[in-house]
Amino acid sequence: MSIDIDKIDGRRARGVRTRDAIVSALLDLVAAGDVAPTAQRIADRAGVSVRSVYQHFADVEGLYVDAAQRTYQWVRETAKDIDAALPLAKRVDLFVDNRTTTLEALLPFHRAVRLMEPDSDRIRAARLAMEAWEKERVAKVFAPELRAKAAAPRSAAIAGIDVLASAEAWDRMRRHGQSTRTARQVLRLGILSLLGAA
Repeated sequence: MSIDIDKIDGRRARGVRTRDAIVSALLDLVAAGDVAPTAQRIADRAGVSVRSVYQHFADVEGLYVDAAQRTYQWVRETAKDIDAALPLAKRVDLFVDNRTTTLEALLPFHRAVRLMEPDSDRIRAARLAMEAWEKERVAKVFAPELRAKAAAPRSAAIAGIDVLASAEAWDRMRRHGQSTRTARQVLRLGILSLLGAA
C-alpha cells in the first residue's frame, strides 16, 4: 500500500484555506456591522457550506477565538517600532496615531467579541494576553520618562496610559459622539499629563 503524500498535503492546504476563508468571512461581516452573524451568513460569505463551518470549528466560540488570535497577531505585526530616543512629543504623536488607527479599525470586532467574552475563558485569555503586550509596549515607548519616576507613580502612569489607550475607552468616546480627531487629542493630552509633560 502506498501513501500519496501530495494528495494528503493538498487536502491539508485546502483545509487551511477553507478555515482561513471562514475566519475572514466572520471578520468581514462584523466589520460591516453584523455583530452576531449566523453560521449560514458566515458560510455564504466564505463560499462554503454550513456543514463545512462546523467541520472546522466545533462551536461559535472556537471561531471567535481563532478570529481574536488572528486580529491580535495583526495588531502586533502592524505596531510600528518607536525609538525611545525621539523627543517625547514625537513619540506620543507616533504612538497615538498608530494605536488609534488600530482601535478604529478593530472597533466593530471589539464590540462583537465583548458579547461573547463573559462566557468564554479562551476569548478572555486572548484579550488579557493582548493587553499585557500593549502594556509592555507603553513601558518601552515611554521608558525615559517612566524611569524618572518612583515605582508607584511609574506603575500608575503605565496603568493610566493603558486605560486611555484601551479599546474600551476608544469605544466609549466614539459611542458618545467624539470624532476620531477629538478622541486622539484626548489620548495625546492624557499621555502627556500622566508623564508629567502636559
